[in-house]
This record gives sequence, structure tokens and C-alpha cells, in this order.
Amino acid sequence: MRSISRYASLAAVAAVLATVPGSAQKTTGPKAQYSMDVSTMSGMGMGAMMGGGLGGLMGGGGDNYMLDLKLTSATPSPQQPEKADHFFLPAAKMGKSVPLVGDAPGKPSKPDRDYDPRGMEKPKGRLLMFWGCYTKAPKGQPFIIDFAKLPTAQMPANMPAQMRGMQAAAAARDANAAWWPNGQNGKQPKSGSSLRGEHRVASAYTPEIKFALMNDYMASLKVNPSEQLGAILLKWNSVPTATGYVAWAMGGMERAGQGGDLVMWTSASSKDGGAGMDWLSPAEVQRQIAAKNILPPTQTTCSIPAEAKAAAGGMMFGSMNAFGPEENFSFPPKPADPKAVWNIDWTAKVRFRAFASFMTGMGSMGAGGGEEGQPARKPKACKGPLGIPIPGSSC
Repeated sequence: MRSISRYASLAAVAAVLATVPGSAQKTTGPKAQYSMDVSTMSGMGMGAMMGGGLGGLMGGGGDNYMLDLKLTSATPSPQQPEKADHFFLPAAKMGKSVPLVGDAPGKPSKPDRDYDPRGMEKPKGRLLMFWGCYTKAPKGQPFIIDFAKLPTAQMPANMPAQMRGMQAAAAARDANAAWWPNGQNGKQPKSGSSLRGEHRVASAYTPEIKFALMNDYMASLKVNPSEQLGAILLKWNSVPTATGYVAWAMGGMERAGQGGDLVMWTSASSKDGGAGMDWLSPAEVQRQIAAKNILPPTQTTCSIPAEAKAAAGGMMFGSMNAFGPEENFSFPPKPADPKAVWNIDWTAKVRFRAFASFMTGMGSMGAGGGEEGQPARKPKACKGPLGIPIPGSSC
């Protein structure tokens, strides 16, 4: 299953171009764009949040490294399918190179059903949305959407921004892209590997891309949830290179699809502050900290409101991003003459983050009370979305 991060959008492409120094100068190209997403993963069930489905909930609690590589050409490749190679130094422990493989030009494969809104059934029950670091939910929460009252399976206009963004990303594919992991190779690096130093990406249909990284895998993020005053108190370690943090959690998954309530929570200051599920540049993190949608790097605690915990039946699966540094490259160098046209052959963006997942209330799957005394709707079966049993349930 391909992760959401392998889908491209026009906004993402524009963001890459915007990072090229002096982009106000008249330019052509780039002929190729390369992206390298570098994650340090820790916590329970990390695979579930990185495209591994709910089966990943039972994954171990150790640290893992994860790379997501993507090469996009300005024109379709003459090869069927597209293929490229990323060459590493020995310290990366990735072998000499890994293959980047794509679809035949102009013929993108069918999007994964899990992320394709065209293949989704109309959801049942309700969505209860909470937000902010509060012990007790403030007035106006939760935000409730009753799926039974919606005419179609499409996300409603007033759906929280993070869910609309996931749907939009799922609908887009770039037919001129090649990526790794893929069906040919997908073995992720092991602990002790390093990405510092030189990298080279070569293909028959794009210019050769060469860059040297200053940064490396971030230190791991550890989240420790505990109950406090009926709420869920999250505590985490300070990650040295983190630029900011954001957390989110879901509950009631065993009831979702069966007519029950699905509960969502984000640490952002508003229900539309869902950009934290994506990758953010250091500059964007600073803007979101000012808007109180991202927690500052000095903060190490946040509470999930008691009302959210109760509505979820006590058990919630959560995740946290520690945003990190970003490195951008382009070739050839920008001309010294501002009147000269900058003919860009390629650009490359390397993003870093630490990601942690956590589970609360493992032994507490009973239905709790909803907001304002509304009882949570009882499940008809203890299975979650796509009919997969939820770990810790009585199935």
C-alpha cells in the first residue's frame, strides 16, 4: 500500500519551486524534481499511520527509520515503466542503491482503495471533533457531523481541514513520477544508519541529481499518555532539532462504520488546524506556532479533553509529529546577473521529522457518555473501518 505522502498535488509542486532561492528571477524548468522524506518512527502501531493499515496497530514499540523517495520529471519517461536509482554512501546501510519505479507515462495506476474517495462507501454514524490542549473541552465542542444526514459519501464542505486535505491528496497522482519503496524494493534502513554526506539520483530520462546532506535522522520522539482529572495527559521528550510539535488522536474506531460515534482530536487551536498531519517547512511551522496550531519546541505536555476521552469510550489511538529541519538544493547555481535567465535543471527537497504513536485506555473499551450528556451510540460489532477487528476489543 502506498502512503499518502507518495501522492502529489499542485500545491506541493508550487511549494518546491517557492523554496528555490531567488525564485522571483526569470527561470525555466526544473526538468526534474526530487523529494526525500526522512522519518524517525517510534511507539506502538506506527505502521498504521504510515500506510500499513489497522493491522499495524500491533507493531512493536521500538525505533525505526523510514525513507520515502520520489522523482518527478517534467516530461513523460520514454521507458515503460519509469525507473531511476538513488545511490547512497555505505553509512546509510541501504546497499549501493535503491530503485525508484513508477507507472507507464500517462497511465497512472488505480489509486489505493483506502484513500480513494471514489471507492468509499457512505460512512455511518457521527464524527465528533475536539481540538486544543484542554483538560475540559471548552464551549462549542465537539463539532459534530452526522453522516446519516449527508446525501453522498463525499466529504462535506464543513469537514475539518485535515480530512479534506487527505481526500484531495488521494485524488491526485503524477503520471511522470517514480518512487521508493515500491514492489521491487522496500526494505527500510536500520538503526545506526546515517544519511549525512553525498547522494546521487540517476535515470535515463532526467538530469543527474547530486547533493550532500548536513542533517541526519532526528532523535526519537517518546510520548507517554496518562489519565489526569478524567482527561488524557500527554507528556513527551524534547527532541533537540524539533521546530514544533502537533498531536492528534482517534477513538471509537470499533464503532465506526456500524452507526456509532467516531471521535477525533487535534492539539491545534481550531478544528481546521489540521496541517500538522502533513510535512511542514520550518518557516511554515513558525507561522503555525504563531497561529497556535502547532505547539512550540519548548512545550512537552498537552491534554486531550475528558469529554473526548469519554466519547471515545476511554481508548484512543494517537500520533505526534516533531517537525524538523529541511534542506533544499537546485542546479545549476543561480546566475549572478539578475537579468540572466536561470535555466534550472533540477530541484531537490529533503525533509526531516520524528513521529511517535501511542495508545490510551487499552483495558477500557466500554461506551462512554457523549458531550452535553449525549450517550455514545453502542456498536453493533467490535470491528473498525474496513471491517478489521480493533486490538483490545472483545472480538
